[in-house]
Amino acid sequence: MGDQVLTVKHLSVTRKETGEQILKDVSFSVPRGNITAIIGESGSGKSMTAKAILDLLPKGIHLSSGCVDFFDENVFAMGEKRKREYRGTQLGFVFQDIYGTFDPMKTIGQHFHELFSVHTKVSRKLAKERALQLLTQMQLPDPEHVYGAFPHELSGGMRQRVQLALALALDPVLLMADEPTTALDVRIQKDVLRLIKDWSIRTGGSVLFITHDLGVVAEIADSVVVMKDGTVVETASVHQLFDQPIHQQTKELLHHHRALTKVHNRLNETYADPLLTVHQAQKIYFKKKWFQKQAIQAVNDVSFCIGKREIVGLIGESGSGKSTLSRLLLQLEAFDRGGIKWNGALPFRRGIQWVHQDPLASFDPRWNVERIVGEGLDYWKDKKVNRQQQVKEILRKVGLAESALSFYPHELSGGMRQRVALARSLFLEPELLILDEPFASLDMSSQAELLTLLRRFNEKEGTAILFISHDIRAAIALCHRILVMEKGQLVEETMAADLSASVNIYTQRLLSSMLAIHPGRRFQTQKVQEEREYAYQKV
Repeated sequence: MGDQVLTVKHLSVTRKETGEQILKDVSFSVPRGNITAIIGESGSGKSMTAKAILDLLPKGIHLSSGCVDFFDENVFAMGEKRKREYRGTQLGFVFQDIYGTFDPMKTIGQHFHELFSVHTKVSRKLAKERALQLLTQMQLPDPEHVYGAFPHELSGGMRQRVQLALALALDPVLLMADEPTTALDVRIQKDVLRLIKDWSIRTGGSVLFITHDLGVVAEIADSVVVMKDGTVVETASVHQLFDQPIHQQTKELLHHHRALTKVHNRLNETYADPLLTVHQAQKIYFKKKWFQKQAIQAVNDVSFCIGKREIVGLIGESGSGKSTLSRLLLQLEAFDRGGIKWNGALPFRRGIQWVHQDPLASFDPRWNVERIVGEGLDYWKDKKVNRQQQVKEILRKVGLAESALSFYPHELSGGMRQRVALARSLFLEPELLILDEPFASLDMSSQAELLTLLRRFNEKEGTAILFISHDIRAAIALCHRILVMEKGQLVEETMAADLSASVNIYTQRLLSSMLAIHPGRRFQTQKVQEEREYAYQKV
């Protein structure tokens, strides 16, 4: 066996019906023990490359030339038995679509049992012990509960960590991960990246990491492959890429990455005219544990207001109560105590619109984009207006072509789904837009474009925004004011430009968990994170 675990040679992939080339002469390699990142904009061919490596190309798409060698063996020439072994025990993979990888009728424990029973001869008891060990390593709360839960009972971030645990369960030679940390909060994201790095060092395993986030690349990668329009435009070591980029696409990605790391001093205006006021909001859930009910206080005595034309950020770890609070504001959940006051000119139901954390889960799979975006006309607007023309206009504003009108949700990339969800919400010209993790699946340039778009809607249309995010840098770049939540409570409220100077120990902990902006600063940020984590635990 050579030093190259995986070698992609002159790979080209074509759509049968149209003859369109999706991948064009893609070549790169993954050395033994190396963490290689593939980065590029949405639609650049990153995920299709991953599917080709697995020989799992979608229906209607076929290999037109080239090969993928796993060590010295051509993946496309493998027999079915050998291919199952390759995918099952030697290559662990994490897909971007976390819904499509789980059987909704099986518990997480059954997924682990199936994996071990098909590929190993370990007993059910040992398989469970190994599964619980992996779930603990992924920092999942109450691993026993997760082991017995069904996929729909877990949050998106929890499902993503379970997927990663399944991928590492059989100690593969190569781990291939397609956006494995997009739904995770900053602290868990950094910890999971460290787990992947430690696994690579401990086992000598290689990693092919597909991401749109240059912060992830700076944090973990050894070498980088840059893709655009289905081709590889640059390959380099991670330090060379950040310090001496060659291709214009790489330079643009780095420009957008650095722009998001800058603090924008938004005007310190006073928003005395409240649009939405929340007063002593409280929400308690009850979880069955054996024969007793355990109370979980998801939101506890939260009070704040959002002014007209104001952009407010809401940050905090997973489980801090951010999404529960958004559902209370939308009246999708009932308050146990407290309430909200709406001072908007539009009716409450129309005046507030929401962009769901997982756009795919919020779309009807039977509807095309035109119907999804224009659905609001059925309830609020004049039905005699030209529906298609208005939908085209809002799609153009969020950066989507007219050709997307006929697409169905499964035909859209992650970034396109996020833009469609935003278009659907902005279509009704709301006074308050609630965004729940809107940038999780977007590449750097798309994030920059949508930040500009949101600022424009805020400044020109007067749309107020509640921006709920794990991405602290994006919140600082976009928002006027930031609220920090911990364990269901608001622990800090500050102007966005002042957040980095916070003396709150929890806020400091979040700030120290942000990814490095340059590979040379990995160890500095790691040291700061460890020091602040220790200080937080002591408190």
